[in-house]
Amino acid sequence: MRRWLVVLGMVLALLAGCAREEPTAEAAAGAALRFMEALAGGDAGQVWGALTAEARRRMDSGAVASYLADHTVRFEAVGAARELEPGVMRVAVRGVTVRDPGRAVEWPEWSLTLRWEEDRWAVAWAGPLFEPALTAYHNTRYHEQLNLARDIVAIDPYHYRGHLELHYAFRGLGRIRQAEYALNTAWERASAAEKADVMAARARFKLALGAPADALDLAREALDLARPYAPGTYSPSWQAETLVLAAQAALALGDVDAAQALAEEAAAVDADNAAVAVFRYQLAAGGRPQQESTR
Repeated sequence: MRRWLVVLGMVLALLAGCAREEPTAEAAAGAALRFMEALAGGDAGQVWGALTAEARRRMDSGAVASYLADHTVRFEAVGAARELEPGVMRVAVRGVTVRDPGRAVEWPEWSLTLRWEEDRWAVAWAGPLFEPALTAYHNTRYHEQLNLARDIVAIDPYHYRGHLELHYAFRGLGRIRQAEYALNTAWERASAAEKADVMAARARFKLALGAPADALDLAREALDLARPYAPGTYSPSWQAETLVLAAQAALALGDVDAAQALAEEAAAVDADNAAVAVFRYQLAAGGRPQQESTR
């Protein structure tokens, strides 16, 4: 009997060894695939269990469950992993659609960061913090937004979004040099599909700093960068608000005709957009230069 127990113990140990994850690129890609399947399946427990220790420290399981209750995630395929630094991998996820009660956003590619910790590949995912940070910005709670942005960057410093939120928070707090540094870092981290978002932020920054000619050029560049990804990634609302930003810059330069043309283009893209309506009213009332635009 004792011999059978010893044999059984050896078999169990062997099975445990076979199941152990290895610090390889192939294992990282497999962990990313399992995470995306859990995300697409709405399995909050499995998603939570796959996260890095830093992600679990800065988000609670309720935030993950709430995100999955409000969002539906679909993806087409998970690609190969590439090493960023020892113990850190980046894995591409193709054809991602994120749907919430308001709209669906299509991304040609996501990138997941994975860290080797506790003998497994854990996912550095901060998605549930993105919308709270944006909400804090829109409600001018810049200190709250700053804390959330720092959480996002601490979880995944390779994702552009945390650095962009840092930029907007620092801007709101009047910390211009830090805002500029965060914006430059966001640009470095952004993928081709994400760069339009950062470029629009750069245009707003220049307008706020009193450089409308630069703002106008950058807003037009943002629209050009977004064109291959519109309307799936960059919605009519985003396009209209970026056109309003360009119109504000033109108006600040004293070019009322260009501002009017840009406003009409914005209205054609999204007739019900509030920012467009406000700007057109401003033009009809005489058109005073305006130094800010809806994010």
